[in-house]
Amino acid sequence: EAVIEKIIQRFKSLLLTTYAKLNTQDDYELTPEAVGNRSLKNICLYYLVKGGEFELAYTQFSAANCMSDRLGGFNALLAIDNPYQDMAITEMFERYQNDTQVMDKWFAAQALAPASNVDNIKQLMQHTLFSFNTPNRLRSVIGSFAQNFVQFHNQQGYELLTEVIIKLNTSNPQIGARLVSIYNHWKRYTPELRALQKQQLEKILATKNLSNDIFEIVQAALK
Repeated sequence: EAVIEKIIQRFKSLLLTTYAKLNTQDDYELTPEAVGNRSLKNICLYYLVKGGEFELAYTQFSAANCMSDRLGGFNALLAIDNPYQDMAITEMFERYQNDTQVMDKWFAAQALAPASNVDNIKQLMQHTLFSFNTPNRLRSVIGSFAQNFVQFHNQQGYELLTEVIIKLNTSNPQIGARLVSIYNHWKRYTPELRALQKQQLEKILATKNLSNDIFEIVQAALK
């Protein structure tokens, strides 16, 4: 975050110029050059939103002629608190609620947002479109939250993950095994986080009738 702030301070004018140059309403193309231009444009936008250019992102989100640009605007707006965030979440849902793949991205973007804590994840899990029986939807929320380094790495985050894994033990142990592998590198963390993750692994190991899928991953992690 400190590096991003320094880049914005020094290069904001260049970011704005580059974004403006690439932000055209030309017909959508799937050529390597067009894909690269969209990628660069959306990286610029992400930095600019961090620098306070919220309206720029909302304008792109609203007027986008392809999913890459719409998601670029959406993800940028979720990266930092701003007046357009709730509107973008609502509008994205209303527009694409019947599109399974886009909804997976909608859930994932919220789970990855720096402000998304355990309470927010639990709310997402109560959403009508969330289902434990849909692996991609489960990964888009829980798997994405596990990559949220701002909010996941604490006792509450670990306890939520463990709760989900234990629930999956009887319903879908294969997905449970994939999620428990998030703890595989627990020894690399700071002493406090290392102890918390080990505690969760031991709790999972003590689960009655633990499936072989999950047992093998946990046992290997604890060696």
